[in-house]
Amino acid sequence: MSDELSALLRAAARDEASAAEGEFPYTSAVLDRYVGDVRRHRVAGMATLAVAAVTVVGLAALGVGQLLPTGPTVVSPLPAATSSASPEPSATPTPTVEPSTTPVPSPTLDPSPSSTPTTPSLPTTAPPPAPTSTTPAVPVPGPVTGVKGWTGGGSGETTVTWDQGADATGYRVYRSDSLSGPFVVAATFDVATGTTTIAPAFINDYVVIWSYSEGALQVVSYTDAIGYLEPTYYRVAAFTSGGEGPLSPIVCATPPGSPFTC
Repeated sequence: MSDELSALLRAAARDEASAAEGEFPYTSAVLDRYVGDVRRHRVAGMATLAVAAVTVVGLAALGVGQLLPTGPTVVSPLPAATSSASPEPSATPTPTVEPSTTPVPSPTLDPSPSSTPTTPSLPTTAPPPAPTSTTPAVPVPGPVTGVKGWTGGGSGETTVTWDQGADATGYRVYRSDSLSGPFVVAATFDVATGTTTIAPAFINDYVVIWSYSEGALQVVSYTDAIGYLEPTYYRVAAFTSGGEGPLSPIVCATPPGSPFTC
């Protein structure tokens, strides 16, 4: 009985082993061989990659070396052809042109225009002359004529008369106590208004100018000094806006009762 049971158990074990092999046919030994083959293939692939990398690096280095500039190539000159005949001398020697050592200046660029506007320069031509006035200048009158000295009609009075010119706008009467002068302005007469202006030095003297006769003027003056009987000397000048004319000759006048004569 035990032998049969053992046989049955062995048969069952074989059946289970067969069933197991049917379900998972790869045994541990097969797996070990597969893993070993994979490892060998991996190592061989890595070695191949390493060799390929070294090859690529070498080829790259070789290409870079070809691209780098090399030193100048020295070309040996060809030997001159020899001839048994003597060479003929050159008629005109070719001058040897020495290279110039003077540096050639590089062209300068035009400066960039300034952003600041420049003021245009003014013309230097002289301005045109100012137009001259067409109005004729007022002429200076000539010397006064017809100047005479007289004895006055009152106490201490003296009188001077002269001819009135057509171009004068006024007259100045100069007076002095001496024949040699100095003569100073005693009164000024304005022809247009008939006004007599007495000089400050003779403000206390009676001085008046009026029409003596047609075309003539006279000045009457006296001194306030008591008992003054000495002669008085006169000169008359005409004037316009253009200036004063020359002084007339000296005339002398004495007051009434004077023992002196001019």
